[in-house]
Amino acid sequence: MKKILALVLAVMMLGTACCALAEEAQGAPMYATYGDALDAARKAAGEEGNVVAGSYNGDYAAVVTEEDGKYFRHVAYYDKKLTEMEEARNELNYEADDYWEKWEAASAGIDEYMRTLPVVYSEEFTAEPLAQADLDALVGKTLSELAEAGWESEGSGGGDDGIIYTMRSGVFEYDFTVDADFDAYEKALEDGSDGAFVVTGVKFGGITYAAYDKRVHTDGTVEEEQPVDFMDAMPPEAAAVMEAIGEIVEAGKNGEEIDIDKLFDVIEEQFPDKKDTIEPYREIIKDLDLEQLSTLISVGE
Repeated sequence: MKKILALVLAVMMLGTACCALAEEAQGAPMYATYGDALDAARKAAGEEGNVVAGSYNGDYAAVVTEEDGKYFRHVAYYDKKLTEMEEARNELNYEADDYWEKWEAASAGIDEYMRTLPVVYSEEFTAEPLAQADLDALVGKTLSELAEAGWESEGSGGGDDGIIYTMRSGVFEYDFTVDADFDAYEKALEDGSDGAFVVTGVKFGGITYAAYDKRVHTDGTVEEEQPVDFMDAMPPEAAAVMEAIGEIVEAGKNGEEIDIDKLFDVIEEQFPDKKDTIEPYREIIKDLDLEQLSTLISVGE
C-alpha cells in the first residue's frame, strides 16, 4: 500500500493544478507570522480542540482564529525557499527504504519554516451563524431533507448526546443529534439508509475546517471548485505513463497480456531527457495487480 501511495503522490505531483482565487477585503495583519497565528488558534481551541489551518501548495497558507466570538483568517504567501523545500520533498526517491522517514523529516522542516512566513493580511468573517431558534426549527427533519435543502455532511459519529452528524451551511458547522442508537447507526452506514434518521436536536459547532481556503469567502459564500483535468495538468511524460497504465488495465480486463517493458521503452524514446524520471515507474507498475492499477487510474481521473 505504501508503494501505491508513493506512486500516486509522485505522479500527481509531477504536475500542478491552478485555479483563480477571489481576494477578500484585506485588513492589516493581526499577527506577525503564520506561526504566531497558529499559536493563537491553538490557545483558543485548547489541546483537544480543532485548529482551522492549511495551505494551498505553492501559493499561500492560512489560519483562522476566534477573537471575542468573531472569526478572522490570516494569510501568508509562499516564498521561494518554501516552494523549493516542497519541490525537494516531492523529488524524494519513493523506492528507497527510508522514503517515508525522509518524507516525514522534510514535511517537519516545511511546517517549521512555514511558521516563519509573515502574515500579509487578516480579514474578518462577516457571515453570522444561524440563530438557535432557526436551528430548533430543523428538529423533526430527516438528514435527507437537510441534504436536499443544501446542507453538506462533514462527518458523523458517537458523542455524549448520542449519534451526531456534523453538517455545514456556508462557513459554519452544526451538530445534529439524530434518533438512532449505535447499532442502528452502524447498520445504516452499511446499507446507506441513514438519510432517514430524524433530527432530535441541533447546536452550533463552529467555523468549518474549509475556512482556511480562500474559496470560502468571508461573507459565507463558497466559490465552486473548478474541475481539473489531471491529464491536461500533468507534464506530457507523466500523462504518457498514466495512459500506459490505462492500456495495461484495459488489456487485463479483456484477458489480454501486454508487454510493459515495450510500453515504457516507447515512452522513454519519446522523452529521452526524462528517462531517469520515467524509469522508476516501470518496476513499480510490474509489481501492482490489476485492481491496484485500476485504483491508481481512478485517482487520476
